[in-house]
Amino acid sequence: MKKRKNTTPLLSALAASMLCASLVSTVSAHGIYEKYNAGGWSQPSISVLMQGLAHGGSPWKPADKTTGKDGTLLADSQTSTGMLPDALAGQSDQTVAGSSLDGQNDSGTPGGSSTGQQGASADSSSTEPQGASADGSASGQPGTPAGSDVLANSPEEPKQHAFTEVTQEYFDDALFIGDSRVTGVQLYSGWDNLTYYAEGGMTIYSMFQCKAAKENGRTLTIEEALQERSFGKIYLEIGINEMGTGTVDSFMAAYEEAVSHLRELQPDAIIYVCGIMYVKQSKSESDPIFNNPNIQARNDRIAQLADGENIFYLDINEAVTDETGNLNPDYTWDEVHLLGKYDMMWLEYFCSHAIIK
Repeated sequence: MKKRKNTTPLLSALAASMLCASLVSTVSAHGIYEKYNAGGWSQPSISVLMQGLAHGGSPWKPADKTTGKDGTLLADSQTSTGMLPDALAGQSDQTVAGSSLDGQNDSGTPGGSSTGQQGASADSSSTEPQGASADGSASGQPGTPAGSDVLANSPEEPKQHAFTEVTQEYFDDALFIGDSRVTGVQLYSGWDNLTYYAEGGMTIYSMFQCKAAKENGRTLTIEEALQERSFGKIYLEIGINEMGTGTVDSFMAAYEEAVSHLRELQPDAIIYVCGIMYVKQSKSESDPIFNNPNIQARNDRIAQLADGENIFYLDINEAVTDETGNLNPDYTWDEVHLLGKYDMMWLEYFCSHAIIK
C-alpha cells in the first residue's frame, strides 16, 4: 500500500508566499510603483506589482522611467494604434474636403488664436513702454528731460507673436516628434520636406531614448539625433499612450521636463506643443481611461506651457472634431487614428497656425 504524501508544508508555503506578495503589492502600489497605479485603491494591488516587475522594477530596485521601460498602458492595448493598414488608410494624395486653412472650430473660435496664446495680437510685438510721449520723455517722470536714458534702461516686455499662414516651404527645417498618429502623417501626408522622429509606442517618458531617428543611413535615439542636427521648428505630438499611467500631475512633470530638455538641445527652435487628439465618441463614452474628458484635462495643462514667445500651443481638435466635440467618426478607422486620406489635416492646421519671427 502506497503512502500518501503529506502536502501540508507545500500548501503552507504557498499560502505564506501569497500573503507576502499581497503585502508587498499593497505597499508598492502606493509607493515605488505608484506610477503604475492608475486606478488608485480600486485597482488590484497585485496587478500593480506585476506591471512593475514586468518593466524591470522590483521593490529593492525600482525601474527608472527614463530607460524606456516606463510601464505605460499604451492605447495600442485598447485598440489598434500601430502602423495604419494600407486597405484602411485610403489615398494619401486626396485633399480633405472642407478642411480649409481658416482653422475655424465648432465653437466659433477663429484659427488666428489659440488657448496657449490668449491676448496675442498682430501688433503686440511693439515694445514701446506705456506712457511714452512723442518727444521721447516718459509720462510719470516729472523733470526728466527728453533724450534721457531712462527709457533705454527700462526692461522690455517679452514679444508676443501671432499666428499666420505659411506654405509648405516653412517646414523645410521642421521636426515632427510623436507616436503612431505622427507615423500616419509621415506615411500618408505626402510631405517629405519635414523630418519625422515617430514611433507607434512612443511616450513622453521614453521619448529621448526612443530609436526613431533615421539620419544618413543610421538609426539614432532622439537624444543623439538632436545633438547632431539643428531644427528651426519642433512639433511635439505625444500623450495618448500615457493616458493609463499615473496622474495628470506626473504626466505633466515628465512633459515639462521633456520640453525643457528640447530647449536645451535646440535653443534656437520654435517649439510647438500639440494638444492630444480626441477619440471617437463611442470610444470616449465606453473607455474609462482613453476618453475625451481625460484628454482635455491634460491638454489644458499642456496649453499652459505656451509663453507666446518661444513655445506655442496648437490644438488639432479645432480641425478634426464634429458638432459633438468628439473626433469626427468619418475621419477615423479605429476610433483613435485618422484615415490616411485625412492625415493631411495635421499639416493644413499647422500651415494656418505658424509663427514667423
